Amino acid sequence: MNRYENITIIDADVGEDERNALLERIESQISRQNGTLIEFDDWGMKKLAYEIRKKRQGQYVRTDFCGNGEIVDAIERMLRHDQRVLRFMTVRLEQNVDPEALKARHVEEEQPAEQTGSQEPETGTDETLPAGGESEQSEIETAETEESTTARE
Repeated sequence: MNRYENITIIDADVGEDERNALLERIESQISRQNGTLIEFDDWGMKKLAYEIRKKRQGQYVRTDFCGNGEIVDAIERMLRHDQRVLRFMTVRLEQNVDPEALKARHVEEEQPAEQTGSQEPETGTDETLPAGGESEQSEIETAETEESTTARE
């Protein structure tokens, strides 16, 4: 299976119920074609870079899913004929992926750092010395001292 990402811009005048119905249709297309939905990511209402069908704003939704090219064809065919959709674009992110591993990784990323037990590393003032054992600052000071000594002579 390949991993795909679809960005859809939905008309700003569309209500939440209609938007949810459209997203459910996308989800049903994915499941009908034996694909795997990873996530829907609602980016919210954004100003468009240019007018599309006399609209200046649109609702951006990112869909992350796994499947084959037939899923992409089915989703794009559906979006192309839906009047609520201003623009869409589908991109293949990865080839030959394991959808279950992606879902597991996605769940881990959503958990807060406190629950996973990871802590930020402590920052100290200790410098890591280069292989020679001297810090870069002391090398610069040595070079400046040598230059000033030769200038006096």
